[in-house]
Parts: sequence; structure tokens; C-alpha cells
Amino acid sequence: MPSLLYYALVIGVVLAVPAVLTLVIQYIVLGTLSHRNSCKQKVASSTKPSQNHRVYYAGFFHPYPNAGGGGERVLWTMIKAIQEKYPFIVSVIYSGDNIDRDALLGNVKAKFGLDINPNTVYIVELKWRSWVDHKYPRLTLMMQSIGSLMLAAEAIHQFVPDVFIDTVGYAFTYPLVNLLSSNIPIIAYTHYPTISSDMQTMVSSRESGFNNDPRIAASPTLTSLKSAYYRMLAHAYAFSGSFADMVMTNSSWTHGHIVKLFDLPRTTNVVYPPCDTAALAEFSLENRQKVIMSLAQFRPEKNHSLQVEAFAKFLKEHPRYKAPESKPKPALKDILHVLEGSKEAKLIEYPLLVMIGGARNIEDEARAESLRQLAKSLEVSSQVYVIVNAPWSQVQLWLKHSSIGIHTMRDEHFGINIVEMMAAGLLTIAHNSAGPKLDIISPAIGASENALPSESQAQAYLKAPEDKNFPVGMVATTADEFAQMIACAIGANDSVEKALRSAARIAATTKFSEAAFSMAFCRRFTPVVRWLDSQSHE
Repeated sequence: MPSLLYYALVIGVVLAVPAVLTLVIQYIVLGTLSHRNSCKQKVASSTKPSQNHRVYYAGFFHPYPNAGGGGERVLWTMIKAIQEKYPFIVSVIYSGDNIDRDALLGNVKAKFGLDINPNTVYIVELKWRSWVDHKYPRLTLMMQSIGSLMLAAEAIHQFVPDVFIDTVGYAFTYPLVNLLSSNIPIIAYTHYPTISSDMQTMVSSRESGFNNDPRIAASPTLTSLKSAYYRMLAHAYAFSGSFADMVMTNSSWTHGHIVKLFDLPRTTNVVYPPCDTAALAEFSLENRQKVIMSLAQFRPEKNHSLQVEAFAKFLKEHPRYKAPESKPKPALKDILHVLEGSKEAKLIEYPLLVMIGGARNIEDEARAESLRQLAKSLEVSSQVYVIVNAPWSQVQLWLKHSSIGIHTMRDEHFGINIVEMMAAGLLTIAHNSAGPKLDIISPAIGASENALPSESQAQAYLKAPEDKNFPVGMVATTADEFAQMIACAIGANDSVEKALRSAARIAATTKFSEAAFSMAFCRRFTPVVRWLDSQSHE
């Protein structure tokens, strides 16, 4: 019969296994003490933070810092805020873009107009970004989440930060960071949940969409299997997110989902993302060109094809706005001459749909090209332009002179570009869901009302713009509804148009700005700095 000592040894081994595995993982990921010191010395010798305070290193886990989208504006505005308030903190960016610091900061200046001090920025190059880039044919969310763990392991191996800041939403990395060192605070800025109840509802209700293949939606068995997979993933996501010490979300919609999943209501706050409202608000509200402008990365969920379909429906229902087939398509450079105010250039005669966005990779480039082909198949290509990776100066030119803004992503977590279009004075039409519906375009004109404010209402608003019930934009869901809203916007008389533009600008500039974001971020980041100070004094 086994002795008491035998049972004690078995229990001891069982209890020791997790500790041993933890030590093994720490050794593999962190490397030797000599390796960690060497990495830190490399960063220290390449940066020049203020010496009036102990230097701290904030590691920003953002594998696409050069992408040029709303998430990147959050990243760089956050870094700018840290540089201004905490000059003793070095921002270490874990990047997979294979670009050096000076070129990257030059692109940030060109795209966002932000001057970033290179003395407190260091780039850690990641070689394993393909783990999250790869388009897995099945179980995509789970495989990319596992891939983010691999990428985070590479990042921490190359440099161990004093604070870990995830600005993309890779929550599955948080347990790993905590396992490697419980003394590294984990801060998350979450743009949207990896898995949400809306996604689970779409699958269980057998509705096809971006996250639910029509073949799965058509099969009860596959629907049941995917529902179980999503439930498992949601539990794993919730467990991982619970390791965050502080969570910031970009909208009320995201906040609601994250609080429900992570169960961290006291440390989860809405921090609206930064929007370049100050510069855009200087643009005149008058003399706009007949341009319907879209501003969004060429990612599948942005649903650019809906814009082309809606524009084609609008032209079909209102043929007077369709350019004659005999009229050659103006070259993009000629359109830009019009926007720049060239005296030789003629005004744009027929409405144009101009889709501007960033492309992260060859797949995004292919999506942009597919939009050109879609416009051709719908016989509207002479009035459609697809512009990839335009510099911020050109984007501003379009914002300054375009008449209408359009954004078609369903369940857009927030929509920085929507705010930018509103601040610039565009009559903005967005999808009637999530962030745009709850936080940005409210109150709105919807397809069900299909009615603009009267001229008397518009005149009253222009005299006293304190009316909180005056609409600031439009919302739609289907191609028919978007076409309907385009027609409303184009058909608005001068007074109504000016009032709508003014209301949109006031809403955007009073609620969202870079200054407001920086203040809100620093308010939540300061306790982390104080905690680091307390640790250094122990």
C-alpha cells in the first residue's frame, strides 16, 4: 500500500509542474539576463529621453504602425501625448512593417500631420507578423489569436518593456505578458471586440455576412458547430481580457461588449479616438464640388462594394446625374487641379464617387482593384475613382472640397473617418449601427423618415445652433437606402445644406478632438506612471 510519503511526492510533483512550465516559458521567451540587458542597452543607446526622471519604456504592441488608418492615428496621438507630458518615457513600437524610424515618422507626419520626436521612439522589428497576417482558411479568429501569442513572444524576447500597451486588440497576448512578469502593467485600447454577441447572434440566426460564410448559414449542422466554436472563443477571449490592468474603448458600443466580456467595469472607460477636427473645421462650408467621398482602409469589413452599388442605384434612379457615355473620364490629376483651385479647370459637372483608403498588403490592393472592376461592370466607372495610400495633404484636399461623405461598414466600432468628414463639413451618410449610430451621427436622418429639415427649421438652427435635436447626418443600411440618402443630400437647398453642415461640424468638434483624446488618455495613464514610480522607490 502506498505510503503517505508517496502521496506527498505525487502532490508535490503535480503542484510543481505549472511552476516549472512557467520557468521554462519565461526562459524561452525572455532569454537570459545578459540577453535582456543587451536589448535594453541597445534601446537606451539609440534614444535620448529626459534625464530629470527615471526612464521608463512603454512597449506598444502594434504590428502595423505604418498602415495609416484610424488605429494608427490612435497609436501616434497616444505617443505624442506621452512625449509632451512624460518626456522621460521611451515609446518602443513592436512593428512588422520593415521600415526604419525616420521613414516611419515621416509617413506619420504626411498622413496625420503629427510631429513625433524621434529621440524617444524606438522600433523593434518583428519577423513573425505572418502569424497574424496569414489568411487561415478555417478557424481564422482562433488561429490569428494563437498567432498573436507567437508575435507577442517574439516582441517580448527582443525587448521587455516597463508597461505593455496593446493598441490593436490582441487580448490573447495579455496572459502571456502576465505570465512573463506580473510587474508589467497591461493597458489595452480596444477598437472592437475580437468576438462579440452580435457575431454570435449572426451565426445562430443563420445570417450570412462577412464573418459567416453563406454555406455555413445554409447548414443547421455547420451553424451548430460554428456557434459552439464562437462560444468557446468568447470564453477564452473573456479570460484573456481579464488580465488587463486598464482598458480603454473607443465607443459606447465597444464599451458595452468589453465590460460584458472582460468583467472589468471599474477599469474600463470610453476614450473617444483622436480626430483632426481643429484643422478640418477651418474649411469653408460653401462652394462644395459634386463629390461623394469615402475614407476607409480597403479591408473587407469596410464593405466598399456597397458604396459602388448604392452610387449605381442613385445614378439609375436619377439619370440626369449620369455622365454621357461620349464624355471621357477626367484624369485624376485634372480633378485635383479643380480642388486646388486652378483657374483653367472647369467645375466638376457630374457627381463623382471617390473612395480613398490605405492598403496594408497585397490583399487590400486586390480589393481596391476589385472595386474598379465592380464600377466597370455596373457601368459607372467614368464617375468612380479608387485612390490607394493617398498622403494626408491630398486627403485634406478632398475633405475640403467634397460635398458628401459615405461610410458603409456594419457594426463599425467607432468611425474616426466619419468624424473627420463631419468636422470638414460634409453631409455624411453612415451605416445605421454601432458607433456611428450610438456616438457620432445622433440625431440622424434615416431612410424611414426620408425627410430633410424644412427651410424654416434650417434658418432657425443657423440663428441659434444650440438645438440638440437638429440632425447632424444621415444613416442607412441597404444599397437602396444609401442611394436614397445620396439623393436627399444632393437635393438639399442652400439653407438646409448649410445648416446640416454646420450641425455636423459642431457635433464633431465639441465631442471629438486630438486634445480631448490626449487629456482623457493621460488621465488614465498617470496612475500607471505613479505606480512605476512607487515600484522604483521600493
